[in-house]
Amino acid sequence: MTDDRPDPDQLLAQVQREEGRRRPGRLFIFLGMCPGVGKTYAMLLAARQRQAEGLRVLTGIVETHGREETAALLDGLEILRRKQTEHNGHLLEEFDLDTALARRPDLLLVDELAHTNATGSRHAKRYQDVLELLAAGIDVCTTLNVQHIESQVDVVRQVTGVSVQETVPDSLLDRAHEIQLIDLSVEKLLHRLSDGKVYLGDRADAAAEGFFREGNLTALRELALRFTAEKVDRDLEDFRRARRDATPWKTNARLLVGVAPTPYSESLVRWTRRAAARIGCPWIGVWVEGSRRLRPDEEELLSRGLALVRRLGGEVVHVTGDDVAKALLDVSRDRNVSQIVVGKSDRGRFRRATLTDRVIAGSDDIDVCVVRPLPGKKPKPPSDPASASRWRDYGSALLLTAAVTGLSLLLLPFSGYMVPAFIYLMAIVLASMKWDRGPMLVMAGVSAMAWDYLFIPPRFTFHVEQPEDMAMLAMFFVVALAMGQLTARLKMRERAERERQAHTDALLRVTQQAALHPEAGKGLEAALRIIESILGGQVAIMLRQDDHSLSPKAHAASAFAPEEAEFAVAAWAFANHQAAGRFTDTLPSASATWFPLQTATSTMGVFGLMRDAGQFTFTERQATEAFVLQLALVLEKEHFIQAVQHAERLEEGEKLRRALLDSVSHELKTPIAVIRAAIDARDTANDPYLVEIDTASRRLQRIVEGLLHMTRLESSVIEPRLEWCDVHDIVSAALEATGDILRGREFSKQITPDLPLVKTDHALLEQVLANVLHNAAAHTSPKTPVELTVVRHGKGIEFIVRDHGKGIAKGEERRIFGKFYRAPGAPAGGTGLGLSIAKGFLRALGGEIVARNHPGGGAEFTIRLTAETMEATAVAES
Repeated sequence: MTDDRPDPDQLLAQVQREEGRRRPGRLFIFLGMCPGVGKTYAMLLAARQRQAEGLRVLTGIVETHGREETAALLDGLEILRRKQTEHNGHLLEEFDLDTALARRPDLLLVDELAHTNATGSRHAKRYQDVLELLAAGIDVCTTLNVQHIESQVDVVRQVTGVSVQETVPDSLLDRAHEIQLIDLSVEKLLHRLSDGKVYLGDRADAAAEGFFREGNLTALRELALRFTAEKVDRDLEDFRRARRDATPWKTNARLLVGVAPTPYSESLVRWTRRAAARIGCPWIGVWVEGSRRLRPDEEELLSRGLALVRRLGGEVVHVTGDDVAKALLDVSRDRNVSQIVVGKSDRGRFRRATLTDRVIAGSDDIDVCVVRPLPGKKPKPPSDPASASRWRDYGSALLLTAAVTGLSLLLLPFSGYMVPAFIYLMAIVLASMKWDRGPMLVMAGVSAMAWDYLFIPPRFTFHVEQPEDMAMLAMFFVVALAMGQLTARLKMRERAERERQAHTDALLRVTQQAALHPEAGKGLEAALRIIESILGGQVAIMLRQDDHSLSPKAHAASAFAPEEAEFAVAAWAFANHQAAGRFTDTLPSASATWFPLQTATSTMGVFGLMRDAGQFTFTERQATEAFVLQLALVLEKEHFIQAVQHAERLEEGEKLRRALLDSVSHELKTPIAVIRAAIDARDTANDPYLVEIDTASRRLQRIVEGLLHMTRLESSVIEPRLEWCDVHDIVSAALEATGDILRGREFSKQITPDLPLVKTDHALLEQVLANVLHNAAAHTSPKTPVELTVVRHGKGIEFIVRDHGKGIAKGEERRIFGKFYRAPGAPAGGTGLGLSIAKGFLRALGGEIVARNHPGGGAEFTIRLTAETMEATAVAES
C-alpha cells in the first residue's frame, strides 16, 4: 500500500523556504547632495563591516571615478564581473543582474541608483534592477544624489538651471529600510574638487565653473538635509502612533492635483508628492476627460503625467466633463480632499476667470494651494491624421451654411426675412448632432452675419434699424452657440458612456464565456477573441504549470505564439508580478506587452497583447487591466475547483485506507498473540523451524503494531500520560524491544551520569527510541556498529543514534520521515512507518527529530525532548 500525499512537515518546510525567498530584501541608501561627498566610500566601509560580521557581501557594481582611497576599500571584497553590451559600435559595461540573482548574496552593492542602463538591457533604469533584487529577497546597498529624486527635479532645475534626466521615483525611497545622509560642508567639497578628488582633469574645471558653484551646492545641501529630516519625521510619527496608549492620532489630510495634457502637469504632480510626503497623507491625481479629442502629442503628455502619478505612489481618478473646475471640486468632495493643488495662471486685467479662479471660487471649505509650475519637456508634435478630418468638418459646415443661405434667398419673396432665421437655427441644431464644437461655432457666426447682411432690412449692410431685429439677432446667435455647446457636451457624454458600456459589456461577455462555457478551452478562446475586438490586436495567454512555473507554450486559444526572446519577457512578468514588454520600462524592445494574471493568492499565468497602435490611453489601460484581472479570477476559480475535487477524492481514499488499516491490524492482532503464546511455551533452542517462526512472528507483530500506531496518530487520539520517568529505564526498555535485530551487532551506549527524572510518557518515548534504533540496524550490514548517546540539552534530554553505514542520500533528510517511504536501496521487508511513527509520537510529546549525515560517516538521528525535570521542579518549589 502506498500513499502519494506529500508529508505535511515537508510541505511546511517548503512553504517556509519559499516564504524566505519571497521575503523582500532590505534597501540601504547612502544619500548625498551631489557627487564627491563620499557616498561610495561610506557604502564600502559599511560593506566591509558587514562582511566582518559574517555576511556574504558581493560587489555588484561600484564606480570609483579614479579615487584611490575609494578603490582601496574594494580589496578583500568579492567583485561581480560586469556584463558587456555593444551599442553603436562601442562596448559598454553594465551590472550583471542575472548573475547577481543566481549568486543570492546576503548583501549586494549597487552604486549609482539613478543610472540609465544601456539599450537592450532588461530594464531601462538601474533602480528597476534593484527592485527585482529586493523582490528576490536580496539586501541591497546603493548610493543616490538628491537631485535624482523624482519629486525634487523641478526644484533642482529652478535653483541650478540643470534639467536632470535620470530620476528615481519617491516610492522606492519610501520602502527603503534605512537612508543614511552623507553630508559635507560646501567649503570642504570645493576643496576636494580643487584637489582632484571629485573629478579629474578638465572635468574638474568645467564642474567648478558650472554645476559646482557655491550657491548651487548650498541649495542642494539644504534639499538633502530637508528630505532626510522629513523622512526621519515620518518615521518618528509612525513610532509615536504605534506606541500611544490612547486613541492613535490620525490625519484626515488628502491632496488632489489635476492632471492635464500640458507640459506643466508633471511639475504639479511632483509638488503634490513633496507636500503629501511632508504631512504624511495620501494624494490623488485627477484626469478630467472633455469632449474634445486629444492630439497625439497631448496624449503623450497626459500619459506621462498619469504614469508619474502612479510611479510616485498616488491614486489615479478618471472623470468626464467639460467644466474642469466643477469636476475637480466634485471629486474633492466625494473623496474628502482637504487641499487642491492648482497652477498659477498668467491672466491679464480684462481676461475671463481662469481655472484657478473658478476652483478657488467654488472651493468653500476646501483649501486651495496655488503654486507656480515649471514647464516640462514638450513632445515633438507628430503629424495628426485627424486634423484633415477636422478641416473637412469646417468646410462642410460652411457648405451647409451656403446651402441654407441659397434656400433662404429662394424663399425670401414668399416668406419674409424672419423665416430664414429659423431655417438657419434648424440647420445649426441638426448639424450639431454630427460635428464638434469648433465647426458649430464657425457655422453659428457665419449664419448670424449672413442673416444680418442678406435678409434684415436694410439689406446688404450690417446695420440693424429695428430693436426687435437686434434682439432677434442676439438671441439667434446665443441660441446657436448654446445648442452647439450643449450638443457637443451630449455627444461627449454619449461617447464616454458608449465606451464604458462597450467595455462593461465586453467584460461581462468575457466572464460568461470564460467562466460559464461548458468547455473550458473553447470558452477561453471565445473570451480572448472578445478582448481582441475591444483592444485591437492579437492576444496570447500562457498558464501556470503544476510545479508553479510558467508553461513555455502558449495556450491553444492564443492568437500568436511567443518566440524564445518574447517568452523571456513573459517569464519575467510572471516571476516579478509586474507588466513588462512594449510600452513599459522593462524590456521595452519586446513586440508585445505582457501582464501577469495576478490574484490575491497567486499568479495564474501571463497575458500578452501585440498590436500596431501606439501607447495605451488611460481608458485602454484600465480596460486591459480589468480583462486581465477577470481572466486571472476565472483561472483561479477553475484551479480551486480542481483542488477541491482532488481533496475530496483524497479524503474519501484516506477514510477507506484508515478503515482498512484499522480492520486489518485488529484482525491480525489476536492470531499473532496466539502464535506468540504457543512459541513461548515451546523450547525453540533446538528447533530451527520454531526459530524461524519466532523471528517471522516478531516481525509481523512489529508491522501490526506500527499500523495500529499510525492509525492512532491519524485519528488524533494520542494523549500522552505524563509521569516521572528514569531515562535509564526508557533506554533499557527500548534496547529490549529491539534486542532481536541488535543481537550480534557491535553496540555502544554513552549516557551522561546524574540525569534527572523527566516528566514524559514512558511508553511513547520508548517506542520512539526503539523505532530509531531498529531503523539504524535495519539499514546497515550486521557488522556495522550502532551508537547511542544520551546527554542533557538545555531544559530537556537529547538522544543521539548513529550508525556507520552509507548514510542518507542527499536531499532525503526530510523525506525519510514520510509514511510508507522507503529509501532507494533499502533492504527488503518493512513498511516504511517506523520513522514516521517516531516523529508523530515526538510531536505529541513536544519534541522533534532531525536526521543528518555524520561528518565521520554514517547517519545520525537526534531526538530532542523538552520536558520538565525533577531537579528544576525542586528548585522552583524551594
